Amino acid sequence: MKLSHKIYLKYLSVLILGLAYAEIPAQKLRIMTYNIHHGADRNGVNTVDSIGYFIKSQSPDIVGLQEVDSVCTRSGRVDQMKRLAEITGMHYAFIQHFPYQGGSYGLGVLSKYPIVNTERKKLKLLKPGQNGDSVSMLFATIAVSRKKKILFVTAHYSAYDQATRDSQVTETFRYLDEYHLPVILTGDLNATPDNPVISRLTERLRNVDPSSKFTFPDDVPSKAIDYILVSPGHLKKVTNVTVPVVHHSDHRPLSADIQLK
Repeated sequence: MKLSHKIYLKYLSVLILGLAYAEIPAQKLRIMTYNIHHGADRNGVNTVDSIGYFIKSQSPDIVGLQEVDSVCTRSGRVDQMKRLAEITGMHYAFIQHFPYQGGSYGLGVLSKYPIVNTERKKLKLLKPGQNGDSVSMLFATIAVSRKKKILFVTAHYSAYDQATRDSQVTETFRYLDEYHLPVILTGDLNATPDNPVISRLTERLRNVDPSSKFTFPDDVPSKAIDYILVSPGHLKKVTNVTVPVVHHSDHRPLSADIQLK
């Protein structure tokens, strides 16, 4: 039976469209968040190289790091993000919260994919301390494929008062509204899952670990305060969430294998 020209073109267009979608598989990413305690274990022993080799062994695609030193006296004047990048072979970025001991204290990102852009966003401290009236968030635009970019964010919310954490969530949302990219937000948020801070965040972002695995302290974890959150409209599936047993910091890392639409 011969097909009319019109029907033939219809079938051809459907076939081409199907092939096009078949060539765009879900983006699989292994994401990690890790508070590295300025590259020291709970006893203050320098562990930055051990952290680097551990991260390399886990083969993550992107890592958000909190409590990172850059050439500070207490950590042997090491540029920790540069050193971690050397060990892992990953791209890196660093932004500071504030100057500290001759260097800087802040946040970092490691990525197997190119980091296209990095921005520092301020989070107010409602009870300013000796290091100033704000800390920072790191916003990194990462090209995870030739045609796809994501916004990868890492943060370290206040450990000291709830009012500041509430304010920081509001600021986080305001910053996220500036972008139109899939979002992965990682960090030590100093809030357990029953805290209103997490309730507010998960109204807009999906927690990849609803079982709330404990990550702190590293020896006998009793709190879930480290998170990986993803914009729900772009998250297809979470296939694995782990908290590796490792003692290079006072936190354990949180890792998740995800698929983006």
